[in-house]
Amino acid sequence: MKIFIAVICSFGWFFLITAVHVGVTRSGRVVSKLQQEVEIKEARNQYEQLEISRLSSPEEVTSYAQEHLGMVQAKPHEVIVLDERK
Repeated sequence: MKIFIAVICSFGWFFLITAVHVGVTRSGRVVSKLQQEVEIKEARNQYEQLEISRLSSPEEVTSYAQEHLGMVQAKPHEVIVLDERK
């Protein structure tokens, strides 16, 4: 009877250890996948920041306004400056 209990306990421990190992392996895969996603999103964020900097430059704004909005640079005699002080 003691041998039977020892065998059952051994199988129980084996099952428990195997289950824990499987859980740890799955968790490791999840962590690895999440790290990859973070790296991809960080790279995308860096690209978007560079794109914002590029598109915010005065030259790019002027170019976009002229090409897509049909705007033209005002000539000095076409500009009226209002005095804000009153």
